[in-house]
Amino acid sequence: MLLQAQAALLLLHVLEPVLAFNLDPQNTLRKDGDPGTLFGLSLTFHQQLRPDHKVLLLIGAPKAKALGSQKSKVTGGLYKCEISMSNTCERVEFDNEEDPKRESKEDQWMGVTVQSQGPGGKIVTCAHRYERRTTVGHTNELHSIIGRCYVLSQDLTVDPNADEDGGNWNFCDGRDRSHEKFGYCQQGMAAAFVSHYLVFGAPGTFNWRGVVRMEHRNNTLIDMEIYDDGPYEVGDASLLDATLVPVPANSFLGFSVDSGRHILPGGVVTVVAGAPRANHSGAVVLLRKEDKGSLVGVHTFKGPRLASSFGYDVAVVDLNNDGWEDIVVGAPHFFMKDGDIGGAVYVYMNKEGRWERVTPLRLNGTKQSMFGLAVENIGDINLDSYKDIAVGAPLDDEGAGKVYIYLGSAHQIKTTPAQVLTGRANNIRFFGYSLAGKMDIDENFYPDLAVGSLADAVVIYRARPVIAINIDVKTSVREIDLKNKTCGNNICFVVNASFSYKTKPATYNSFLSLNYSIKADELQRKLGLTPRVFLSNESGFQSDGRVELQSQNEIRYVELKAIVKDNIKDKVRPIFIEVSADIIPTMEKTTKNGLPSLAPILDPFKPNTSVIQIVFVKEGCQDSYICYSNLKMNCSLHYKQSNEFVPLSKNKNNVAEFVLNYERKDLALLVNVTNSGGDYAYETKLAGSFPRGLEYSGVRMVKAATDNPVVCSVGQNSSQVDCELGNPLKRDSVITFYIILSTNNISVDTTEFEIDLQLKTTSNQKIPPLKVKSTLVFELPLSVSGEASPTQVSFGGVVTGESAMKTEEDVGSLINITVRIHYLTNLLWKSSVRAVLHIKWPKLNKQGKYLLYLMNVSTKGQNEVRCSPETEINSLKLTHVKSSVSEPNQKITKEEKKTSGRISSFFGRKNNVLSMESGIHWGHLQCTLLGIDGTTIELRTRLWNSTFLEEYASVKTSRLLVKASLELQTDVKNVILKSPNIDVTVAVSPESDVAQYVVQWWVILLAVLAGILILALMVFMLWKCGFFKRSQKDDSVPQYHAVRIRKESVEREDAKLKPDVTEKKQWMTSWMDSESYS
Repeated sequence: MLLQAQAALLLLHVLEPVLAFNLDPQNTLRKDGDPGTLFGLSLTFHQQLRPDHKVLLLIGAPKAKALGSQKSKVTGGLYKCEISMSNTCERVEFDNEEDPKRESKEDQWMGVTVQSQGPGGKIVTCAHRYERRTTVGHTNELHSIIGRCYVLSQDLTVDPNADEDGGNWNFCDGRDRSHEKFGYCQQGMAAAFVSHYLVFGAPGTFNWRGVVRMEHRNNTLIDMEIYDDGPYEVGDASLLDATLVPVPANSFLGFSVDSGRHILPGGVVTVVAGAPRANHSGAVVLLRKEDKGSLVGVHTFKGPRLASSFGYDVAVVDLNNDGWEDIVVGAPHFFMKDGDIGGAVYVYMNKEGRWERVTPLRLNGTKQSMFGLAVENIGDINLDSYKDIAVGAPLDDEGAGKVYIYLGSAHQIKTTPAQVLTGRANNIRFFGYSLAGKMDIDENFYPDLAVGSLADAVVIYRARPVIAINIDVKTSVREIDLKNKTCGNNICFVVNASFSYKTKPATYNSFLSLNYSIKADELQRKLGLTPRVFLSNESGFQSDGRVELQSQNEIRYVELKAIVKDNIKDKVRPIFIEVSADIIPTMEKTTKNGLPSLAPILDPFKPNTSVIQIVFVKEGCQDSYICYSNLKMNCSLHYKQSNEFVPLSKNKNNVAEFVLNYERKDLALLVNVTNSGGDYAYETKLAGSFPRGLEYSGVRMVKAATDNPVVCSVGQNSSQVDCELGNPLKRDSVITFYIILSTNNISVDTTEFEIDLQLKTTSNQKIPPLKVKSTLVFELPLSVSGEASPTQVSFGGVVTGESAMKTEEDVGSLINITVRIHYLTNLLWKSSVRAVLHIKWPKLNKQGKYLLYLMNVSTKGQNEVRCSPETEINSLKLTHVKSSVSEPNQKITKEEKKTSGRISSFFGRKNNVLSMESGIHWGHLQCTLLGIDGTTIELRTRLWNSTFLEEYASVKTSRLLVKASLELQTDVKNVILKSPNIDVTVAVSPESDVAQYVVQWWVILLAVLAGILILALMVFMLWKCGFFKRSQKDDSVPQYHAVRIRKESVEREDAKLKPDVTEKKQWMTSWMDSESYS
């Protein structure tokens, strides 16, 4: 499979098509008309047989000045052009009379269309704006634009004895001249010949519905006893019924026409008529004649897009040479809102006359190019047995215009243009407005092409003969055994190449000179490798020469000796011998009509190169020519620390995670390759591709290898490496090694990386690529340290109110907190780091009393550091006291010695970490670090003596925790700090004179226990004395008599209560029930 793929690759290069064709853009013929005459609006080739045999190009000029006998000033006309180097043409004289009382030829546009019937046949040209007049000079004067056509004999004259000749081809004359009928007939907008019929389009009839008429005036048919043969007309030539027209009003049916005999089954004559405004999108109708004089629509192709002008031009051509004529339709106004498409051509391939299920092929033009304004059957211009078409795009290339050539084929039209002709090359605007072909003008058997424009110029392109070079290559050997020396100490073989050419027609036997080139081991050179063979005659890898061929049947031979180089590495890929040839341009010769002959051109669709391969006999393979290896590879990621390789850990998504820091800078890829049970693997290589920032550093074998040492070569940017693993890597071989990668240039923006590995061999094995993925985390070498000076302080004295404090010494003991930032620069990556330092300290306890008061913040370092908020610093506006740093330290040391003995005597008192206590309020400073390394921040703080006297005098040692933490200012989520936090601890103890007045808890406990014991003894003694016994005698209970007090009545005075009057209550020992008592 591998060998076939390599051979196919070379042949694909050989067969690569060249976008060129055989219409010669250099040796063109140009015909120019009078400015402003629209010379070239229509054109056709015509072959005249009598009195002289010659080919003419007929060109319409609808705005040409009138002839001498005409009353009008501008009538239009027809020109005939000889096929010569001259750029001038001759006016054809006809229609040179005019009766102003019956007609007007002013601006009639004679020459709006022109068609030839073929070699020695008739010519038709029309003036669709010809005007018929009646009652001239009267108030009821009537003008009707009916149009008119002229038929000329093959020598461009009007034969009075010929029934067809003359200008009486105006079928709308004499009919109803109203607008709804035939008043704006405009016959001759399009015209065509089919068999012995003439076909005319009249798009203005029936309120612009349009009609198509097919008729003839050949009286010889009467001699053949054919009496009823037309005319045939859409709407019926007798009934003139608009309802029989197969399109609605304003459709312009007949704007374009063409015809054929192999469009519908049965070989019937079929007219193809365009209606570019039908249903606002356009339509094309297939018309067939009926016996009663009607042209009936049998099928309608509808325009696919609104306002696309589908049917502006039509062409009938057999593109695939199947005997059925296909239909090509232009839609120059087609566009797609979301694309750069301006104009389209639809190709309908004939399915044996059945059109209902035909899906068209669309060819697209460029934006605003009017692609498809003209479509033309140009014949078989390369003589490959398939007819071709040309498509005009007159607004392409910013209005210069282009013409696209498309080739037919066995299946359908080739969608890529074989050639593009440009108006810019000829300094012409609106090039491609009209086209004419299907005529060999220089007698080289190839049809040529004429292109018209709106710039009063026509260009004729001649087709060059198409040559196919036949090259046959043979070698004296088909296989090479490297152990068998055939030429002394070398291996040699002979290369034989033969050259001939073939073209159409078979009678073409022009002299041909060829340049040839023989290349040895060409595939190796295309792959960027050194060829393994050189040619002995030149000691090189290529031999060039020249051969001359007198005719198609002649064959020329070339023979060369080839030598195989010693010690070649690639013993699997075949040696390809490539032989190519090209035509040498010859001196120009003159043809019969005085034109310079055209040199032939190579057929771009046939190879001019031949390739043969020579294979090697292979060792260690079951098949002598093909080795089937069984290579397998697995990989894992490690990091290198010191001299050891440690596997990467995996994250929660089971993906390897590489934590990069200054100690862990090298990544190692462990690769294990085996060839278990397979044939020898020749030229085994490992190709590695690394992402940006990872660079190849080296390779290390796991075990020392003698047979297959790993050798790696690096690309230019160190992001690619090729490692040779063995040639061959024998059966059951195992290779394990590390590829070491440096991370010095990796970007901090990298969050993950992917390593692509491809194991290769020239043996026959398809090895899929392997991808190794890992996430990346940057551990920033940034740390923070801190210290307190002093580390232990004491409190004592008396409680002082906050309002009484004026200086910082009134607060309490001085504590300096120092925080330093350390950064190991240039050890990880070159990137500026911005960070914020957060410092927190226990500011207030849960009662809202100060614990640690911040007096001042000072910084040292390369850049200024700003800490906020400033309201945290000396919020009470106390006066600063300047003192040496050693003074408080000495004082503290002295006090510590004084109280150390006393403090130890209170062994049972508790310790307390105030910063962890519930309800503590933290002070918080945020310092932005503009420069990192060496930055020092010092906090000058005071212990709030009064709070500790009131709340913590009973605590043996209180510990104050000051926290410092770093926060990175970056959007990158994969950067971490190894040690971003630090805690600074300060021990706080009461002085001895404060601690001695404190009753210890165990004393209180003993006192409570003693009190409980004494109370229990007293209760026991009272109980023994009978204190708790009750009396048993009844008379000991006292007797009582009830007493009742009379209830006073409430007295009122003026509806108000009288004030209370103090009255002595009388005790009563008897009372009556009728009285009220309280």
